[in-house]
Amino acid sequence: MDMKATEKRVAIKEDDKIVELLIDRPTTHPIEGNIYIGRVVNVLPGMQAAFVDFGQKKPGYLHRDHLCSYQTSALSKAEKEQKGISHFVHQGEAILVQVVKEGEGTKGAKLTSLLEFPGTHIVYQPYGKYKAISKKMSDAKRKEWRSLLQEWLTSDEGVILRTASEHVASEVVEAELLELQRQFLEVQEKQDAAVKIPSLAHEEDYFLSKIIREIPPAEVSLIEVDDAGTSQILKKKGYPVRFYQGKEGIFKRRGMEQELEKALKRIVWLPSGGYIIIEHTEAMTVIDVNTGKYIGKTGLQETVLKTNLEAAVEIARQLRLRQIGGIIIVDFIDMASDGEREQVLRKVKDAARKDRFHVRVIGFTELNLLQLTRKKVREPLTKMLLQPCSPCDGKGVVFSLDTVTYQLERELLEFKGSDMEAVVVEASSEVVDKLMGLPDIIGRCGLQIYFIKKEGVPRFEIRFAGSVEDAKERIKTL
Repeated sequence: MDMKATEKRVAIKEDDKIVELLIDRPTTHPIEGNIYIGRVVNVLPGMQAAFVDFGQKKPGYLHRDHLCSYQTSALSKAEKEQKGISHFVHQGEAILVQVVKEGEGTKGAKLTSLLEFPGTHIVYQPYGKYKAISKKMSDAKRKEWRSLLQEWLTSDEGVILRTASEHVASEVVEAELLELQRQFLEVQEKQDAAVKIPSLAHEEDYFLSKIIREIPPAEVSLIEVDDAGTSQILKKKGYPVRFYQGKEGIFKRRGMEQELEKALKRIVWLPSGGYIIIEHTEAMTVIDVNTGKYIGKTGLQETVLKTNLEAAVEIARQLRLRQIGGIIIVDFIDMASDGEREQVLRKVKDAARKDRFHVRVIGFTELNLLQLTRKKVREPLTKMLLQPCSPCDGKGVVFSLDTVTYQLERELLEFKGSDMEAVVVEASSEVVDKLMGLPDIIGRCGLQIYFIKKEGVPRFEIRFAGSVEDAKERIKTL
């Protein structure tokens, strides 16, 4: 965990390979899970949907089936379908909505008024009306929890009890439920007192809290983190933690920076010498498999099958690593038989089961292209870290302004506590301006920073580090 700088980064490893890279920036906090007091701006009976202004650039999409129970409680499903959405909401109405899926491209966000408040052990649904308990628990434990939930909740409330709660004391789960109910009451109070609409009523604690909820301590063998505060939080939650105190950045020290660069390239090499090419379009992601330098030992068929099986595993990893969602098409090397295709299909499915987010492996088309989909959870890594290259008219890509600025911040933080008094940094003007906008950057680094501004794409180079006097002299020669 790289948590000291403004940009927070977490790398998740399985079998000594990075499978996920999670990045959080102040300017790109996801809004998924946030609750807003919105205003209905349009009702479309033909689509059985309403569009809601909730304070973002584009109105969000709210379907009739995602209206909460207090709006539709008196009606059966058939009656609700017969009456249509115009019976339940009207233009100009204020409404509580939660973001289910963020907008992308020309599409606005997908919304619901069936609110959810996720916790470590439970998900509280104020209008849920049902109590769901993880099927992974024993029958006896499920019966015990069901009895408790009936005591704690009204008939209108709902809850999803996670597997993580099976061996947790009931008092702990009850305390979490009370906290989530309190959060809902706060949302209602904000709605009643709202002067400005649209407005934010509840912000999902996205990064560290979400990681803690999604990855329980039992699934973790070790967490290495470079921030003392984060280390203490994780220890209290029961995680095995090692506090990293090295001067060199933790990602650089552990070789993660190189892995991050690899995750942005089109070509990914396979162990035997084959490779895959990953291409993104607005509609889908297309992956092509090639034998490359691998020629096999017994013949073409053996070469093809081995390359495809290696690619199946690597593709599943790359989807997680690059945060690829939506429709994915894979063009494996043509195989000789249905049996070989079935082997590759099984390999993809087995590898996809390790993904924390839902992957649906549909199968091969008549053109022998493998179809699959993955739930869109985060912005793709390439979109977050790269931008079109202006000198080449957008035909290529370079690191984005934010990416380069945060890279420079981390480099400067490595000097903290050293004998160095000053550094000379040559950087593009927009990087310098962005860096100086970060909170107390000079104080946190403990350095006198001298900048030489250049024009062009976002970039930087540390040209000198030493005493203040020497830095001033060096500037004269640059």
